[in-house]
Amino acid sequence: MYRILIVDDEPHIREGITAKIDQCGNTSLTVSGAASNGSDALKWLQAHYADICITDIRMPVMDGIGLIRSIRVHYPWMQCFIVSSYDDFQYASQAIQLGVTDYILKPVEREVIKQSLHQASDRIAKSRADTAFKILVQKMHAARGLAGRWQDLLLTHQFDKYPLLVADTLSMMDEWVGGQYYLFDSLCKAWIQMVAEGVKLGELQWPPIRDEELGFESRQLPLAHARFYFRLCAVMRLEKGILHLMERLQNDDSKENSRIVQQIKGYIDRHYAEKINLEELADLIPISKSYLAVLFKQSTGQTIWNYLVDVRMKHAKLLLLDQQLKVYEIANKIGYENSEHFSKLFKGYFGITPKEYRRAMDLRPE
Repeated sequence: MYRILIVDDEPHIREGITAKIDQCGNTSLTVSGAASNGSDALKWLQAHYADICITDIRMPVMDGIGLIRSIRVHYPWMQCFIVSSYDDFQYASQAIQLGVTDYILKPVEREVIKQSLHQASDRIAKSRADTAFKILVQKMHAARGLAGRWQDLLLTHQFDKYPLLVADTLSMMDEWVGGQYYLFDSLCKAWIQMVAEGVKLGELQWPPIRDEELGFESRQLPLAHARFYFRLCAVMRLEKGILHLMERLQNDDSKENSRIVQQIKGYIDRHYAEKINLEELADLIPISKSYLAVLFKQSTGQTIWNYLVDVRMKHAKLLLLDQQLKVYEIANKIGYENSEHFSKLFKGYFGITPKEYRRAMDLRPE
């Protein structure tokens, strides 16, 4: 959630800008405060947190340029842009030097302010992401052990341990951010992305965390509560992140397991007439024999050997339609050296012997 401070000496302008921001329908933006001049705005900022300042230039007591200069010194994380009348363009060069996001002319149009807020939000996100990445690079050597614990948890599916892991990670990040508590969320994203790449999950998406999810309903964020608020966001980001990684890994595991089973089935379908052993099948993947046996049974509901016999019996029924083939020849063609063993298996599957099956099909009996 990005919080906005609107500064203008005309109440109807402040109210109009607020209404247009609300009409944008962006749930990650909210107007947290308003002031009639730069001096009042700074007093408000001493007690409240904000990410974006929208200010007029010409105001009593302290103008917009003076306000932006002070914000640059005391609240460097904030993005500022100006709304002004046509005759205020003399200030444009000063605004550019101060790095304002945009310079909007009154009357303010909704689409214009929507675009400016989008630009300001992007700047904030990029700046924080860059800073978080630099922190992570600097601290990575000391954090390798914790990163390894994240990867171990995900790869071994020890999901019951994630609450402790989240707590340890938050404690570590608490030291990293220092007074830059607004970096918590970006640092969590960088951390989770690093873990994801470590377990080959690639790029992740980051839906915003809404205040309603945190049980925080006020538009205003008192500065005294800001660190607690951002730590709360970090807890939710880490929990959502690790749960998302678990889900991704489980889905990937499911796809991989399906691929393995299909590969084994395909091999049996092609080589059913040959001698097949479990070790040979496991080497195709490669995975352990015991894991393959369990995986196949869990995925198909039958053992590998039952599947092999199924395939052989289906081929046996087709071969029995050939009047020229003897039962022992059919047994050899589907992988059985002993015709009596084949006959017992056939009767176990179909309730009749191969000879009885032939008679039932009105073919020449043996």
